[in-house]
Amino acid sequence: MPPARTATAALLLGAAAGCGLGAEPPAVLGQMTPAMAYNDAPVAANIYASMNGGVFRPAYQFDTMAGSAGVEVGGFSATLVGQGPSTRQFTLDEVTWVSVGILSAIVPPGLPDGPYDLIVRDPRGHSARLTQAFTSLGTDTIPPTVSIWNPMNGSVIGAGAPVAVLVVADDGYGVLTGLQVTITAGTATPQPQDCLLTGGSRASCTFSFPAPAPTADGDMLSIDAQATGGGGLMQTAHVSMPLYRAPVPTGISPSVGSTLGQTVVTISGANFSGATTVAFDGQVAGSSQLTPTSISVLTPPHTAGPVTVTVTTGGATATLTGPFTYLPPPTVREVSPTSGPTSGFTPIAIVGENFGASTTVITFDGRLLVCPRFVNANRIEGFSPPGMGTEMVQASDALGGSLPDADVPFEYLAAVGDAGADGAVYVASPPTPDGGCPGSVGP
Repeated sequence: MPPARTATAALLLGAAAGCGLGAEPPAVLGQMTPAMAYNDAPVAANIYASMNGGVFRPAYQFDTMAGSAGVEVGGFSATLVGQGPSTRQFTLDEVTWVSVGILSAIVPPGLPDGPYDLIVRDPRGHSARLTQAFTSLGTDTIPPTVSIWNPMNGSVIGAGAPVAVLVVADDGYGVLTGLQVTITAGTATPQPQDCLLTGGSRASCTFSFPAPAPTADGDMLSIDAQATGGGGLMQTAHVSMPLYRAPVPTGISPSVGSTLGQTVVTISGANFSGATTVAFDGQVAGSSQLTPTSISVLTPPHTAGPVTVTVTTGGATATLTGPFTYLPPPTVREVSPTSGPTSGFTPIAIVGENFGASTTVITFDGRLLVCPRFVNANRIEGFSPPGMGTEMVQASDALGGSLPDADVPFEYLAAVGDAGADGAVYVASPPTPDGGCPGSVGP
């Protein structure tokens, strides 16, 4: 039993059976790109069929035993014919069928300057002509352009950081024949990097490498690029960046702070510089003081919990071994009772959240709670200080900070009592006869 035919083979066989050799119209040429070029080197070109005419129909190879067919991509030829006094003809090389709308070809070097018509002949002997399809510009007298887009000139590079390089070159109507990038660190031997070219006028070169460590203070990392055009003309570009040693963080103090941020912390270590930054879970902190062995920063706001602290110089990042922990600020929700005499010393309970045993401070319009006693993270007890009118009770923490407007009113009332013989009004007494806190020892 013969093998089954594929859908593609069946389609090609059907197309061949349905029309004779002379029935297919010749292609209508649309354009040739590039439409002009210098003649110093071979030029890769594309020939396009017009969208309003016939297409490029290749020859097919049939295998009747296998029931299959293939495309003969090399059945086309193309010729450039000079205009005006010169009618010399130049055959294009490597004419290849790409699709029904595109042929690729190579324009040979040495083409005399001037305009040319293009003639394309298909495998069936049909030919099509496009007038003034190509212009030879003669010898290239303009050097290519070359730019180093990355890294930027003057940017800081830390040892071990990945350095991404992007170099772009353009020879206009010429052909790039060379693009080389050279890396030099300090006084070390330059390291060349050849870039892949495709035979066109434009090229980009991308690669990356780990930055070497400087051997001395002030070492620079230099990148040089050189582009060469078909006429042998060259252009260069240069960038240089200061090279720094990688930072080495060893500790942080304090290791806790408020979720509100603005906690001053100091990171100790080595190799810190003016280009060093500190980040808390990726959020960069503002620097305030810096030496080669320490850097002080203000923490950014963050949700409660431990975070990773990183120190970076020029893309070289190191992580602290231990985390920094964010603490929420204490908050007063209610007080009981809500009022007391102006003389103070009213027993009172402050209820809220995030109270610390030795860090939370309770104040009445700035005056401290008398004889504070930590009960738990939600309750502190003590005695009201003397005061007047309505005062706001607020909690603050040396580590957690305090929330603005998170306070509760306490009302001071005039003392009530029977007037004595001298007309004075009796008021509440301190917690103990000597004015100290219950359980304290007097003078």
